[in-house]
Amino acid sequence: MAMPGCGSNNVDDATDARTAMPAVTNMAGSKTSAEVCDDLATAGLSNVVTFSDWVLDFAGSAGDDAGLSDKWMQPGANSPDLAACANGWEKHHDYSDADCRMTAMLLLDGLITAEKTDSDYTGTYLMFDLDAIENADRYEVIRKDLDLFTTLFGDRTPGENEDPSEVFGNMWSDYGFRISNENTSLVSIVIYDPDVNQTFTGHTGVLIKQAEDIYLYVEKLAFEQPYQAILVSDTDQLFKLLAGREEYYGSEGEAGPYIYVNGDYIGELRTWK
Repeated sequence: MAMPGCGSNNVDDATDARTAMPAVTNMAGSKTSAEVCDDLATAGLSNVVTFSDWVLDFAGSAGDDAGLSDKWMQPGANSPDLAACANGWEKHHDYSDADCRMTAMLLLDGLITAEKTDSDYTGTYLMFDLDAIENADRYEVIRKDLDLFTTLFGDRTPGENEDPSEVFGNMWSDYGFRISNENTSLVSIVIYDPDVNQTFTGHTGVLIKQAEDIYLYVEKLAFEQPYQAILVSDTDQLFKLLAGREEYYGSEGEAGPYIYVNGDYIGELRTWK
């Protein structure tokens, strides 16, 4: 995979991958989408062709005015027009776009399993996910494991004497979640809402360890927002980038959000701000 040099904003001046990272792309064309998908396939992830179709369809519907990148760039060097992305999607589709959780489950299909799941989701946080999954043929691959999806990502109330930071990790352990690929992890940002006393997975993405100092993180930012791939030299670089997204934080003084790699609690995201 080609990567940007440390003195450049894009791949055209690629020199040294180890000093260039972090680097970001929206995979908005055949060049970087093919590079990322080749890496995903090599790592053994699932539904890579379908993922490529989703990515390129989104970029095509967003159009040139959205400013999505098909180059590896330094973080902050490109700022897509989110309104153009949303308008483009709605103009070309009569069904919902995917989000971060749906994209992660697509790539982890068959790789992430649990010893048990809840068969009756009664929460509210996943209402838009479920509306999309249940009503569009495109998301049939996720629909077949819907109980797994809602058990993993759904809203949960902390138990008695259970700190909100412990809820996701305890759930992962109690339900026997595992990913059968030693170099692939699920990175989850778990948010706690003190007003309703519930936790939920506010954001998630798939992290692949390609080498000792090269990691590839793949995500969908949100419904009707871009896909993104990020190259980092270690997880601290990734967490620092994620920590800069203000939309993950609640009111001043509130605990969290909490970052997890699979079921392992790493810490409060603001630690890396």
